[in-house]
Amino acid sequence: MLMECTKKLSNSMKIELNDIMFIKRDPFYEWHANLFMFGRRKGVILMNNQIRYCIILYGLKAEHFKKFDSIVLSAIKETFLTEGFLEDKVDKYIANCGDVIYTKTHDRSILGQINDFLIAISWQIEEHIPSDNINLVELNKWAGHLMCGTLGYAYPIDLLKKEMSNIDTINK
Repeated sequence: MLMECTKKLSNSMKIELNDIMFIKRDPFYEWHANLFMFGRRKGVILMNNQIRYCIILYGLKAEHFKKFDSIVLSAIKETFLTEGFLEDKVDKYIANCGDVIYTKTHDRSILGQINDFLIAISWQIEEHIPSDNINLVELNKWAGHLMCGTLGYAYPIDLLKKEMSNIDTINK
């Protein structure tokens, strides 16, 4: 899994970013991540490179950035399960993610869309906080229904459903 972080986020995480690696990779397992502030608290918006589905994490503290990999993967799993996907499909997605590799961002159009989504969620975030959970699942679901023009005016949730239907189920 590639996590393409902005400079603001990498500074908060206190990590050095690698240059984007030019290897064959599946954009369904790549996410852009950007730090934002709302109400004097830190949040991170993650956007999938292929389908533009967003995961919003809010109320992050220094200790959260130390275990960011596991927080992100568990947030993806929790959100996808809440969206109604079968657990074996979600587990297959998480398994396909593999290790998280942090790189610099490479797509300005995705960063622009992240900023557009941030404007849209700024009108909704107050309805979802305060929360004991840093993963704002209901806000994630709401954001999945924001139309994305660069993908042919599609809804990220519809694109997610299409991609998840292509994941092979785990043989148990």
